[in-house]
Amino acid sequence: MRLMKFLLIFLLLFSLPVSGGTKKKSSVPVVVESQKLAYNQQKHMAVYIGNVIAQRGKTIMKGDKLIIYFDPADRYIEKIEVIGHVYMKDPRGEGWCNKLYYYPAEEKVVLIGNAKLKQEKNLVIGDKVIAYKDGRVTVEGIKQKVKTVIYPEEKNRSFLESGKSN
Repeated sequence: MRLMKFLLIFLLLFSLPVSGGTKKKSSVPVVVESQKLAYNQQKHMAVYIGNVIAQRGKTIMKGDKLIIYFDPADRYIEKIEVIGHVYMKDPRGEGWCNKLYYYPAEEKVVLIGNAKLKQEKNLVIGDKVIAYKDGRVTVEGIKQKVKTVIYPEEKNRSFLESGKSN
């Protein structure tokens, strides 16, 4: 019976579209590995504990604990929460924080607590970083000041160093 429950949860998790609504549904699965999984059907959530690694396409999230929140019909992932020693990487960059929320329908990631977001050598640091797929980023400093480190692009740097103009 236990094996049947596990298989049902496994099939449910990996056959789900990531987001609901009128947006185009993605067929890319979310694959999660951890030391422990607890699924609560009444609360529509799955809790993964211990060296958690979640991957969807080229996006990877790691942390101590990961919670997937489903819609009331358990058909879509509404939100993913990652807690403790959080690391996230995708083709656009990487981030670190204490807690991360991912909202698939909004294509939004919220990093909270010692939040750092890095793209190539450029870096933003704050208490809360909100990043959208379209490139918008908001950084808030609550306990610390917001810090940004921006490196000029190589072609612009060589242009500035040479003193030449077009």
